[in-house]
Amino acid sequence: MADNEQIELIIEGLPEHEGRVRLTTFMSQLQHLGAALAKLDRGSNDGKAGSVFTIAALSYNSPMRVVLEANHMPSQMFTGHLVIANLKRVSRAVKAGDSLQGFDIDILEEFYALAKPIGKSLRHTTLKFNGEVLDFTPKIYKQLEEALAVDEECEGGIEGKLEQINLHRGVNTFQIYPEVGPNRVVCHFSPKMYDDAVSAVGRRVEVFGMLKYRAGAPFAHQIAVSSIDVHPFEHNIPDWDDLRGRAPDATGSLSSEAFIRELRDAW
Repeated sequence: MADNEQIELIIEGLPEHEGRVRLTTFMSQLQHLGAALAKLDRGSNDGKAGSVFTIAALSYNSPMRVVLEANHMPSQMFTGHLVIANLKRVSRAVKAGDSLQGFDIDILEEFYALAKPIGKSLRHTTLKFNGEVLDFTPKIYKQLEEALAVDEECEGGIEGKLEQINLHRGVNTFQIYPEVGPNRVVCHFSPKMYDDAVSAVGRRVEVFGMLKYRAGAPFAHQIAVSSIDVHPFEHNIPDWDDLRGRAPDATGSLSSEAFIRELRDAW
């Protein structure tokens, strides 16, 4: 596999820990990098995975080094080179301090998570790929934090399919996937809505509450849910034949043709 389809993650623990990295921190960093690559991969292939990432090299000597390699997924277009190209775009914008408004929020969130431990449980985290080097510094962390900050809130609703519910330790979130607008919206709900949320998993719903927008973003990324309206299954929705004869007196003394003609004259 060509070097330009590899991503190297380098992490080093704090000096007081002799550069050693805690297991939970290592797993978290690897998970967030993997999530970022998976999202870039699906974004390059109409929402489908095109590549599978494997560990090509691993070194524990401080600093730790993990090399991930993009491999072709059968029956899909290989996207490894596209993942690297898009990763480079994000990396260069972050390093240059450019506006991040045009980038996928999901990717920025994973970058933010990679930068968050710096100075707390890690001395540094670095990504290397295709000649690019990105050091996650406190400055970059601040830039990502500002890009992800909530800028506006308003009451409203959003419609989509409810998936990925999380009830662990009172997190109480699920995600809505609209057909238009944002790719997904994270929904926070109160414990009293537990039964409503669980019963709606996999269904089309409309949720209402406080919508939250990031600076310059055209769509909400999050909502504090106050109510959930579950749509009926399609096979329960009446068709035109079911409606035939339901309102026999709707046109009064007029025939259907005369009623429609009168409506058209009113235009």
